[in-house]
Amino acid sequence: MRRSLVRAAVAGAFALALGGFGFGTPAVHTVLADEDEPVACPVSFSQLRSALRDADTADSTGLNNHYWAVVVNRGGVVCAVAFSGQARDDQWLLSRQIAAAKAFTANGLSLDGAPISSAQLYPWVQPGAPANPLFGLAFGNPVSPAEAYGGSFSDFGTRNDPMIGKRVGGTITFGGGLGLYSGSNAIGGVGLSGDTACADHSTAWRVRNLLGLAPTAGDDRITLDNATGHPHCPNDGATQGKH
Repeated sequence: MRRSLVRAAVAGAFALALGGFGFGTPAVHTVLADEDEPVACPVSFSQLRSALRDADTADSTGLNNHYWAVVVNRGGVVCAVAFSGQARDDQWLLSRQIAAAKAFTANGLSLDGAPISSAQLYPWVQPGAPANPLFGLAFGNPVSPAEAYGGSFSDFGTRNDPMIGKRVGGTITFGGGLGLYSGSNAIGGVGLSGDTACADHSTAWRVRNLLGLAPTAGDDRITLDNATGHPHCPNDGATQGKH
């Protein structure tokens, strides 16, 4: 009991401190990492899980799979992890780490007023003639295996997911990662994985809108074009032209 009270007091004090530095819009949530250090987050676990499940139900593209969603704060630290199925193995288990890397990618490349989605990177990283200027981008920022795969499987996708409080890293160059914004200010990133890359992007777009964290400036929509943009995916008709 005493430990729980101490943890709550630390988290509350951290939230007040953030408010004093002007991080109060949107609401800043705090989670506690393994070392009991408070971590600021633009969403709560319950908000992410609710938005993810609603977005999963609404989306009609892809393979009709379920998803993993991961949110990182502006510092690239994982602060919320959720899945949309009833159980954690109702969606591809590998997608948990991929979602984290997508969130890290979108957050790391998005600036105030200039969002960049992981989908927009695809045409810039392909080999070819002429060569694309970002070829090899993903290899320069690998995932940290210890941070991505540690902890108990039973905690994956819960409030106590072992990735929370960790900077997992990684760079993903296909659809599913979006920057999170308060107005035109970048405040973090969300990554979705579990279906086709196009469906991941489409559902992530819905999640971000449901959370009220879409940017008011810039354009990070996917461009589906097998020649010059992100390639088409099975059953991507509802995605094209919308997101």
